[in-house]
Amino acid sequence: MAAASEATSERAMMLMEMFDDDNNYTYHADTDDETDDEIIIENIDRSINEGLFIAASLCQPKRKKPTRIRDYVERTVQEYCEVEFHQHFRMHRADFEVLCNWIGPLLPKERTISLEKKMLATLWFLGNQESFRGIGDRFNLSKGSLRRVIHLICRTLASHQKKWIKWPSLAEMHENASQFQARAGFPGVIGALDGTHVQITAPSQHRDSFVNRKKDISIQMQVICNKSLLFLDVCAGYPGSVHDARVFRNSSICKYLQDNPLPPAFHLLGDSAYQLTNTVLVPFRDNGHLTDSEKKYNRAHSSTRVEIERAIGLLKGKFRKLKFVDMQIVEDIPVIMVAACVLHNFIILNRGIDEDEIITVDDVYNYQDEGEDRPASSGIRKRLEIARALP
Repeated sequence: MAAASEATSERAMMLMEMFDDDNNYTYHADTDDETDDEIIIENIDRSINEGLFIAASLCQPKRKKPTRIRDYVERTVQEYCEVEFHQHFRMHRADFEVLCNWIGPLLPKERTISLEKKMLATLWFLGNQESFRGIGDRFNLSKGSLRRVIHLICRTLASHQKKWIKWPSLAEMHENASQFQARAGFPGVIGALDGTHVQITAPSQHRDSFVNRKKDISIQMQVICNKSLLFLDVCAGYPGSVHDARVFRNSSICKYLQDNPLPPAFHLLGDSAYQLTNTVLVPFRDNGHLTDSEKKYNRAHSSTRVEIERAIGLLKGKFRKLKFVDMQIVEDIPVIMVAACVLHNFIILNRGIDEDEIITVDDVYNYQDEGEDRPASSGIRKRLEIARALP
């Protein structure tokens, strides 16, 4: 016991020599109380462990703050000339200011991120195929903040689509028909109808439902446009495997037209994927035995309906995110699609059509059937009358 006591006292003395100056411990060398020595050693051991822990923590490399571009919106964007601003954000600076003045009051008040930065980041997202990380670095936003901003702006645009995407009044129907007829002589056309596909990342559930006829994974968007390439109606969200005719049959515009039929002289033009009705006129199926009037009808039909292909080409040429949307939450993608259509109309109404941005969209699915349903007798009669009357 005496030997153990001496060893304990000696260890206590050594530890005190190490920590006396810094920790101001008081140790009485003449004590013979073993308990006091053990308590001192325990306290000093604890201090050593705490010191080593602190030292180790200080030696750990600090987590580096992400390096992002600072003041891109505040400085760089302000120095862009008009051409540069349009190239980057798909619209002219004056139109951007009009857009901000309209949408600003519709958004919740927030001081952290400016309205200008929110709108520019969203336009950049829609106009490019850049990743969230790349856009976040450019606009000095975390990926989480950027996603929240894009969701907010696109949701607001989509929820107010009726301000910019409007079904024509009777007077506007007459004007549309006159403009369409001037192209190829096809009478009574108030709009051209078609579906387009937006490729997406394969969803974790119901993947096969999104595989279209080209074996791509996509979401459908049905659009109707006038001669000015303005969208009159948009329906987005059906999986890529759904037939165009079914999308139209289940769309709100189809239900609206059932309750509010078009005047007899007016109609929409669709391709052979749609059912022939009094409302939607499609081409004659070329079986190798078409009459001259039927061939003439098909040429005029194709030449007139080309405006919907141009409208889709302009939409996807301007907002290139619609070529492929890499988002995990499938339900959010139709909102992005409708928001792009709203901006499409906004730009045309404020600035007109930029022909240089129209691209060719490889979106034709070559349906061999003439729609999923049998042609309506009223549609057959109407199509024959127009075919015989064409000059």
